[in-house]
Amino acid sequence: MSTEMLLDALDFDLIADVFVTESISASPAELHGQLCGYLASGVALPLEDWLAMVAEFCDIEGWKEDASRDAIVELYQSTIELYRNGEYALVPCMSDDDAPLSERGTTLAQWAHGFLAGYGLSGHKPNLSDDAKQVLQDFANISAMQADMEALEENNDNETDLIELVEYVRLSAMMLYSEHGSVAEKTDASQAPLFH
Repeated sequence: MSTEMLLDALDFDLIADVFVTESISASPAELHGQLCGYLASGVALPLEDWLAMVAEFCDIEGWKEDASRDAIVELYQSTIELYRNGEYALVPCMSDDDAPLSERGTTLAQWAHGFLAGYGLSGHKPNLSDDAKQVLQDFANISAMQADMEALEENNDNETDLIELVEYVRLSAMMLYSEHGSVAEKTDASQAPLFH
């Protein structure tokens, strides 16, 4: 599958529509961040475990529509493939460039919050490099900026700063994935047992 097709599955509006259909009030950006954080930790995440995480995160018993489940499965599969393919093409699932700056900033902060949660859920990571520790601290700082992001004014400086921040987050997530030498890379991610 092409990188472009993989990225289509990470479209924020697509996942937001799923959340509306399923009456889910959670943040699509935070959910994707949680997936990325878990995978970046180097711990395999079988599909059924991911779907259980989604149900818990979204506070749902099951799916009203098969298409909703399919979209969530595609989000999972595409994210894994984008991590693995070595092209550094992974992007956070957040509001796109047409959205107001404040909305884009807020969804980035939500994504960072989700990333930290997912990373933590996967279990303890001993012997983190200084770079990895710095990235996690930076993500915590970005996560804490949600209120500031909501008040972000539309101007070129803020636009440039946000674009740079998104790029930093994107590359940092992939750096962590590479550093942890993902277990999922060595096994079929849909079949692999969880390692803690």
